[in-house]
Amino acid sequence: MDAEHERRAKNEAIFREVNERIEELSKRAGIDSGDSLLPGFVCECSQEACTELLEATYQQYEAVREHPRRFLVRAGHEDLEVDRVLERHEDSLVVEKRDEVSGIAIAHDPR
Repeated sequence: MDAEHERRAKNEAIFREVNERIEELSKRAGIDSGDSLLPGFVCECSQEACTELLEATYQQYEAVREHPRRFLVRAGHEDLEVDRVLERHEDSLVVEKRDEVSGIAIAHDPR
């Protein structure tokens, strides 16, 4: 993996960690049923300057988190060099890291 792909993968891992904390705080506030929207969920793309917020239910978020290579990103923020689009939603996508770049995603999986 080249340095640019490594930097971008680390950015994604940081955004995923932010979302893990959002989920943790939501659970404490009692927002953890399947159809409850998580507040302030951030796009998990590789763009350092991305500040896009997404709507995701607790159930959708958990489905993505079951796989350490998967991320939820704003539609249009996918990087087809390293991502494979698995699901399309109204304003977001579930992407999975391709084998050749999945190591960082797996190594930094907070679960």
